[in-house]
Amino acid sequence: MVTPPSPLPPAADAVPLDPLLRVEADARRARRPYRVLGLAEVRRNYREIQMGGSPGAAIAAIEDDAIGDRARTLPVRIYRPMKTPRPPLVIYFHGGGFVIGDLDTHDRNTRGIAAATGATVVSVAYRLAPEHPFPAAPDDAMLAVRGAPEIARRLGADTSRIFVAGDSAGATLALVAAIAARDTNGTRLAGVVAIYPGVSRISSTATASALAFGDGNFGLSNDDIAWFREQYLPDKASHEDWRAAPALVPNLAGLPPTFIVVAAYDALRDEGIAFAERLRDSGVAVELRVAAGMNHGFMGAPKPPAAVNDTLRAIGQWMSDLPR
Repeated sequence: MVTPPSPLPPAADAVPLDPLLRVEADARRARRPYRVLGLAEVRRNYREIQMGGSPGAAIAAIEDDAIGDRARTLPVRIYRPMKTPRPPLVIYFHGGGFVIGDLDTHDRNTRGIAAATGATVVSVAYRLAPEHPFPAAPDDAMLAVRGAPEIARRLGADTSRIFVAGDSAGATLALVAAIAARDTNGTRLAGVVAIYPGVSRISSTATASALAFGDGNFGLSNDDIAWFREQYLPDKASHEDWRAAPALVPNLAGLPPTFIVVAAYDALRDEGIAFAERLRDSGVAVELRVAAGMNHGFMGAPKPPAAVNDTLRAIGQWMSDLPR
């Protein structure tokens, strides 16, 4: 059964895939599929692509550190904004299907968030599959959010304005960490930023957007998604765990204000829209932004389209407008 897409703004339907992203999507389509390339080559190719291109926004300082507790610590990279007294703190989780990506590959993303929001951004190096399958990544995300108040105090950030954010797999982790914080009376979060998250039941690719854009002609394919999930979720029982698919959580009430970004040409688009609608129906203050002409991963594109800065400005304005 095909799940119909949510209505999109006319502009999102009308605007073709951005030419910069079309070049990248065509180049990716010309390469062998992830499952044929193998893990080492997928990681190497992704790193080479992401480390090229635009250097990203200018910020005041970057430093490496760690966050955690006595049992375990996680490497983090701290991005300090330009001249912001007592800035907000953003705990950021990078994308990459829980399998690829690192602090370096997502440097543009974290620089952009710091510059646009005036926040101190703490980018977290959570453990990756298949070396560390589920639930290692969500465990690390929860650990990072539990430690956020202490690192905020240490960095001179505003402990009353702690946000959690991420893109793709990292957006999923941000949502998971926010749900866990709600359920355990943990760190009080000011908001969540989830950029093209994957939230649905693991076996489902039956949304209209997955059928329309999952063939590989627009970048991320359904087969790529399946390959990531095979690495991350080798135990079939985990497919029914809400920490792998936040849409399985029966009750979303009580979550902090949430900003969700979806890309018009993304196989994951419709599940992100449906999750935003569920949040709204649950009484959560949610803002949904559909990036017209964009595909999955556009926020970290080596040659960023104009929509990247537009989206960053919208996130910054949203954070600034939230009640304190």
